[in-house]
Amino acid sequence: MSLRWRVFLSVALLVAATVLGAWLVAGGAVLRPLVGELSLERVDTAVYAARQIREAEDPRDRARELAQELGIRMRLLDERPERAMAHHGRTIEREGLSVTYMPGRRAPVLVSLGEDGGGPYLAVFFPVDLERPQRRVLGGLVLLLGGAVVVAVGASRWMLRPLELTSDAMERVAGGDLAHRVDATGNDAAGRMGSTFNRMADRVQAMVVGQRELMAAVSHELRTPLSRMRLHAELLREQGAGARHLEALDADITEVDGLVAELLESARLHQGLLALHREELRLAELVDGAVAAADLGPRPVTVEVPDDLVLTADPSRLGRVLANLLSNVGRYTPEDAAVEVRATPVGDHVDLVVADRGPGVSPEALDRLFEPFYRAEASRSRRTGGLGLGLMLVRQVVEAHGGTVVARNREGGGLEICCRLPS
Repeated sequence: MSLRWRVFLSVALLVAATVLGAWLVAGGAVLRPLVGELSLERVDTAVYAARQIREAEDPRDRARELAQELGIRMRLLDERPERAMAHHGRTIEREGLSVTYMPGRRAPVLVSLGEDGGGPYLAVFFPVDLERPQRRVLGGLVLLLGGAVVVAVGASRWMLRPLELTSDAMERVAGGDLAHRVDATGNDAAGRMGSTFNRMADRVQAMVVGQRELMAAVSHELRTPLSRMRLHAELLREQGAGARHLEALDADITEVDGLVAELLESARLHQGLLALHREELRLAELVDGAVAAADLGPRPVTVEVPDDLVLTADPSRLGRVLANLLSNVGRYTPEDAAVEVRATPVGDHVDLVVADRGPGVSPEALDRLFEPFYRAEASRSRRTGGLGLGLMLVRQVVEAHGGTVVARNREGGGLEICCRLPS
């Protein structure tokens, strides 16, 4: 349950409990005893009128006189009313007379004038409805409850607005928007919370930007000594140095050069210095070229990409994504492991998937595969040629295109990397 619903339900339940308590006090402790006392007074009045009418020579004339004197209506009935027979009401004995107090807004007090509770009957009607105050109080409390619920909704939104803004800001910063800040005006708790968040975001942004700038600067500066190392290697080769040593030196230089290139590419993508050159491209042609250029050995390869599937993307960077994914397959899967490359339109996106039937990775490692320099298993070491940056660049390029990437193990074994790109 969300925090907003918790606050709303808490306020609503508190209001409901308050209204219920008010009804118990007003209706049960005040109005109900008062109505009971007034009802007994009506019974006494009806009994008094019944005795006067029984003793009178002309009962009907005496009934009219008493009605005018007491401000009530009275009727003499030969038979018990059907309503009284159906509802019965509350029957009591008062001064030798059987009195029935029937329920209802305008129900009369019925008094038996005959012997043994028989007819004729006197029906006494009173002008004031004793149940009306209870109904009005109950109706008012119901309206109060409805209004309180509406106020509770507004109050919960108002109280949680600072938390929602801060939560949204945290999500945006966590998603990479390090420049996002919240309104930190005011000296209340919300303002202080916003100020604290902004200071935290400033420090995080400074740290991340500093690391990126340092990585970009180091990557750029390493290019010059690498060039000199290559020149010296050529000079040693011309001077007849041993081929084995030169090959080892070339391999080390190539590895460091690849590391520097990937670090520099990553830094440029982070800093937004490397603009994407978007153009319409046929995805099938790009995939066929990447598969042909990849060193997959004897592994069986299946390509399922519609010929008419067109994307608007940077062909060079998207080709780099495919090259890195296929390179990982060539490094970390057995030579007989099947490889699949497929693309499927899904709404306004395209799912580009590179899958294999290799050993896969542990569930704990799936979420960390796209971290820099992370290797899922001990077998994935420098001896295989991996630098731990390929999948990081895959994620960065896909996100630069406005997409997402996810890794998951396949049923039956193997790893699957799905890049969801806007079509």
